[in-house]
Amino acid sequence: MTEATDVNNMIGRPGQYTSAAWITDNRGKPGETGVDGGAVVETFETADDMNARAKYIADVSKGIGILAEYHYMTGTSLVRVSGKLTPTQAKAYKDAVAGL
Repeated sequence: MTEATDVNNMIGRPGQYTSAAWITDNRGKPGETGVDGGAVVETFETADDMNARAKYIADVSKGIGILAEYHYMTGTSLVRVSGKLTPTQAKAYKDAVAGL
């Protein structure tokens, strides 16, 4: 992902992710990028920045009453998985992150 293709327009901005990559999963929304298309990995300069981003997304999702996505963390990377996946399907991402 680059500044030009970042759908959130956050890459490289202060306190936001320094890099990110999409993971296309056919169980997500076909043709979508970012978390809607399956999953995205966002890497931050610090764990505090990563935790703040995860909390923000969780708070927004809770405020509108939906499970928008699953979150799994390792080091300073946040793996965001589409809420369109079932808990069993999302567990494969959880297991992969735990193995890193």
